This record gives sequence, C-alpha cells and structure tokens, in this order.
Amino acid sequence: MVRKHQFTFIALAGLLLAGSGWQATAAANEVPARFLLDMVQDNPGETPQASAFRDPRTLADWGYNGQVIEAVADSCETFDAVAPGVLAKGSKERQWIEQHAQALEHKAQQAHAAGIQAYAWFQFIVLPKVLVAKYKADLCDEQGHIQLERPLTQTILRAQVAEVFDRCPSLDGLVVRTGEVYLQDSPFHAASGNVREGKTQGSTAIQHGPASHIALLNILRKEACVKRHKLIVYRTWDFGNGFHVNPAYYLKVTEAIAPHPNLIFSIKPQAGDFLRMTPFNPTLGIGRHRQIVEVQCQREAYGKGAHPYYIGDGVINGWEEYATLMKPGQPHGLRDLVTNTNFAGVWTWSRGGGWEGPYITNEFWCTLNAWVVTQWALHPERREPEIFDEYARRKLGLSGDDASRFRELNLLSAAAVLRGQCSLVKPVELWWARDDFLGAPDLRMFATPELIAAALREKAEAVTMWGKIETLARQIHFADPDTQEFVETSGAYGRIKYAIIEQAWIILFAGAQGERTGQFDRVKLSAALVRYDALWQEWRTLKATHPACATLYKDVAFGDKPGMGAAVEHWRKASE
Repeated sequence: MVRKHQFTFIALAGLLLAGSGWQATAAANEVPARFLLDMVQDNPGETPQASAFRDPRTLADWGYNGQVIEAVADSCETFDAVAPGVLAKGSKERQWIEQHAQALEHKAQQAHAAGIQAYAWFQFIVLPKVLVAKYKADLCDEQGHIQLERPLTQTILRAQVAEVFDRCPSLDGLVVRTGEVYLQDSPFHAASGNVREGKTQGSTAIQHGPASHIALLNILRKEACVKRHKLIVYRTWDFGNGFHVNPAYYLKVTEAIAPHPNLIFSIKPQAGDFLRMTPFNPTLGIGRHRQIVEVQCQREAYGKGAHPYYIGDGVINGWEEYATLMKPGQPHGLRDLVTNTNFAGVWTWSRGGGWEGPYITNEFWCTLNAWVVTQWALHPERREPEIFDEYARRKLGLSGDDASRFRELNLLSAAAVLRGQCSLVKPVELWWARDDFLGAPDLRMFATPELIAAALREKAEAVTMWGKIETLARQIHFADPDTQEFVETSGAYGRIKYAIIEQAWIILFAGAQGERTGQFDRVKLSAALVRYDALWQEWRTLKATHPACATLYKDVAFGDKPGMGAAVEHWRKASE
C-alpha cells in the first residue's frame, strides 16, 4: 500500500476545509493534510537534466507526498477501443507509444515504492498524427484545429483518459496543461493546431474560451475523478487576460463544474508568470474549488540557478514591490492563503521552466528555494526566517556570522535582481532578458533626463548589491569545498551579468540621446563600451577557469533574434 505523508496545517479555531483527498488524522485545532508535490521540468526536446529531485526517495525524505512525472502521459495511448487498427501492431508509432507507457508506469511504481503518489503531466489536445489524419473531417475545423466540442473529439478524449490509466495503473492522477502544448518529445503526435512544433507557444486546445475549458473539465471530472477515483490537477495557466488571472473568467469556468474531492485547480502565485513587478494572483482563494499553488524554484527569467536568486521570502511573505503594487488588506503571499478553505497545498518546480540555458553545474540555489517553500508548506505556522535559518545551520552547517552572512546574501539577491533587471522607476518589459538571452530593452518610457538618471542610479545600486553578494560569498565558510567553489563562482557570475546590463543601459540611453540631439557624448559612450567589452571578457574567463560556472548568456534576444549585442554595436558604430 502506498504510504501517504500526513503533514498538517495549523488552522484558526473552528476552521474546516473541504475534503482533501488524503487520509489524515487531525486534532481539533488542525486541518486535513494537503498536497505537496514536485516536478522536474526539462526543456522540450533536450536531454533530461541530472537532478536529485528526480528520485522519489529524495522527495519522500523532504516530506513531499507526490511526484509530478513530466514524461507526457498524452502520448501513451493506442486508441484501440475507439479506432482499432489506426496504430498498426508492429508499427514504429505503436512501438514508441507502448515503450513510452511502460516507462511511465515504471516511474509511477518507483514513486509508490518510495511512499509517495505519482501524477503524470498531460497536455490537451495531443493525439497520434495518423489518428488525426484519418478522422480530420470530424475532429477539425477548416483551419485544422481540433475542436474540443465535437462529439468524436470527446469520444476520443474519453478513451484517451481511460487508456492512460489502463496502461499505467499505478498513476494516481494527471496534471493537465492546456495553455501551451509542445511536441518535441512526442514525434508521432499532433497538437490541436498541428501546424508548428518549434520553440514558440504551442497550439492550445482552448479554441472557444470558457466553453472549451468546461467541455474538457466535464470529461476529466467524469472519466478520471468519478469513474476511476483519480486526481485531476487542472492548470489554469494561459496567456493574456484569461483563465489564470481574470477572476470573472475563472469563475465562469469553475462555477460551471461541480466540486469534487479529486479535482483541484493549479494557479501560479503571481498574476502572470513567475515574474517580478506582477501582483499577487487575484484568482487565488476565490470560487468553490480547491486550489494548489505552483512555485518555480529555478526562475527562468532570473538566472536559472546560475547565480543567487532567493524566492522564499517573496513567495511566502510577498515581494518588496507589493508595497506599491498591492492595496492594503490584499493577499501578498502564500501565508495569506493558509486559512482559506480553497487552499489545497503547493507544488514546486524544483528544476526547470523556460528554454535552453543557463545550464548549471550545481543545484545549490534551486535546492535552497525548494527547501524553504517545502518546509513552510509542511509547517505554515513557522516563519520564513526561522525555516531559512534552520537550512543554513542544519543543512549547510553554517553558524554564527556565516549564517547571518548567508541570510544577507540571499535577501540581497532578491533586491538586486529587481533593480538590475526590472525597474521601480518605470515599468520595463519583463521578458526582455530571460533564460540565457539578453535582449535590448525598450527604454522609451524613461522620457526625461530625471527618469534616465533615476534608472541608471537603480542599475548602479544593483551592481553595488552584487558586489556585496560576491564579497559575502567569499566570506562565508562552507564545509563542502564544491559548495564553496560554486557559491563564490555564482556570486561573481551574478555581479558580472548585472554589471553588463548596467553598461548596456548606459550605452542605450546615451545612444538614443545622441540620435535625438545630433551630438553623441563620445566620452560617456567610449567609457561604457570599454567597460562593457571588458565585462564580457571577464565573464568568459570566469567560465573558462571555473568548472563550477554555469553556461553564459548570449547577447541575443529570445529566439536568437537581435538583442543586446546588436543594439550596443549599433551605437558603437553610430558614435564613431
């Protein structure tokens, strides 16, 4: 029998939660156990990254009670029940599908052996290409998009849900993604649009807004939750002012679906992606359904663990910028959800998110983030600084001044990233730098000399903070030499990265001013260009001389489009 961790949450007097789906023994002042899940997400199409978090035994030791297995369960079905012969026996497509299903079942069994539950990542809609081709007239519209509302589509999806649990009986449920779909790891399958498989937003199953979500949820609720007693974690993630961030949209969908103990909705804590300068998500805590909160520990927009970036304080207590972004009394962090009857727990992305690099050599910063969030989720009556201090002292063996320095370093990293990449002066496009891409930010909103000066003071402040982080990293004494080397190297990595950004902003501002006035400040531009070039060389030297160093950023924008490098070169030539 699968062991279920029975951690409890302290509640206010008389607080009762809806059924949790977990067996737990609760005292009068406690509420039933909640979900604590983890997932390692790989870049689509790439070799899976090495991670201690792949081992369900590690997750069980930490107190997790479930693992989200990223191997996509939407590619495990032959559809023999509704389309016999479409996937011929012995065909390469069928062999791949059957092997994929066997591998998924094996991973689910490993999770059970470790004493935790197993859930599989499931994208909708993903079907075999041969199946879509044969029934295209009944499945697709004139543009080739698979239509969720069509009778044959729904018949096929019911069969798909049934078959995944037949082929992988050890699965305890599915984590459902609809907002974007990628096929790089499913070579014989088609998505809803069946038109592109590149590093772009994939084709979503949601062609008709709330109606499509409702149609899919009714299928999943009946086939998985009711008939098979399996859990459905339905992600609300999408783009724009939709399901994920719009309370009216969220309620229009969820109010049309009867609550069920095995149906929960998954929501990111910020209104949008895992980005700074975005408010706390207004869809959290509303409606009739239980909600689990996703927390990315390896932030794709802020270094991916190549340099320090601590999220524990911001996620639990609220980010620094919420002092102006959020109104008094509004929830700021996970601590504000603890007594909400909808709160069903947390699932961490210990690793992954985004695309490409930086590729790290050490999970140190990701592990710290995951640990603090996890231990708070297990014991939300505890304060974040207390949990952090426990990690520093017990897990890392730090004491006295070293533990204090480690705390200072991490809190500085959150403040330094905010000032170095975003801006408290004026809103900046939040994705201008992401993964290992350095684009060229649009700085036109800094329209006056006063705003430009304030923005550059902010960037200089960030670099000063990174210098302090680098110094602290060298002052802290870690027992493990590899940890010492990585922390010191990653501190230098962050300082160089944000110093490059500072010089790039100086160049962009000076170049734009010279273009407006017809006179370039060549002294300022020359000094910034020299410094910019020297920093890139220092970064390359750091990588060449320190094996612990993560891979470096590129001076191009996401998708290998012209970015920071092209912008700097433009002003270099223009000012000559």
